[in-house]
Amino acid sequence: MNLPEPEVSPPDLTVVVVNWNTVELLDDCLRSIGEHPATDVTTEIIVVDNASHDGSVEHLREAWPDVRVIANTENVGFCRANNQAIRASTSEFLLLINTDARLTEGCLDRLVSRFRADRHTGVVGPRLIYGDGTFQRWTAGRQLSVGSCANYFLLLDRLARRYPRLSGIYLPYDTNEPFQPGWVSSAVMAVRRTALDDVGLLDERIFVYMDDVDLCQRMTDAGWRVWYAADATAVHFMGASTRRQTGKASPEALRAFNRWFERRHGRPRATAVRALEAVGFSARAAAYATSGLVRGDDDARRQARAHWTHVKLSLESTHV
Repeated sequence: MNLPEPEVSPPDLTVVVVNWNTVELLDDCLRSIGEHPATDVTTEIIVVDNASHDGSVEHLREAWPDVRVIANTENVGFCRANNQAIRASTSEFLLLINTDARLTEGCLDRLVSRFRADRHTGVVGPRLIYGDGTFQRWTAGRQLSVGSCANYFLLLDRLARRYPRLSGIYLPYDTNEPFQPGWVSSAVMAVRRTALDDVGLLDERIFVYMDDVDLCQRMTDAGWRVWYAADATAVHFMGASTRRQTGKASPEALRAFNRWFERRHGRPRATAVRALEAVGFSARAAAYATSGLVRGDDDARRQARAHWTHVKLSLESTHV
């Protein structure tokens, strides 16, 4: 007698990891997921490999047989790779996590509990820290506008603790109180599937950078809530997959920022923001150059050159 196969329920949570030539980071990332699961939540892990040439796929298949691997034959970018895994899964919740990030005890529980406490929550991000335990202000921030950009590029956000209206595009200081920001970082970002069904997946016009700001903005526009779970902590080392390309990450981030801002806000406002960039980076470059000259500080000279590069980038065409 042939008995029917028992139905297997889909997992509650799908963890999505996009990898590009970071085989040395995969084990610690995946281990942190296994060591710090959410309570009473079934979990699967999908790693999407963007045509790595460092043996990542072979290592995953040998060392992590329970992890689903999607092996691309070319680097399709961060957004497309995440979308591949999202489409290949059916779980109620998703966790996007970079290979250079690590979960800590209780992090997933607090992210999932935020969804379950409020059915209108579409995205939740934890507090991020560096490997040495210091706070990472790039964790979250305000919605991007001419005003918030002016506060950041003109350094007015340094006064935001006393004058909250001067907060810029990143968190001005650490806090342990959850709140609703404009966006949270996709280095570690939890998403509700029904919210994605409503607003759409990650924007595949974006190769890398600004995917989190864009998704959170679309969530807010559609009436979903974005939460910064300050009571949940994850470690983010930053920039691992671009570390080998010295000087590439920051310029590409600024280009992505300018392209996204123009698509979202139009050319006149984007031109104003790029003028603010030029002014802000010029002032920083001049200050570092002066310090380098007066103190003979080589690091200050390097910072000055980097900021002059940013001035030039602010004057580039965005090609939107």
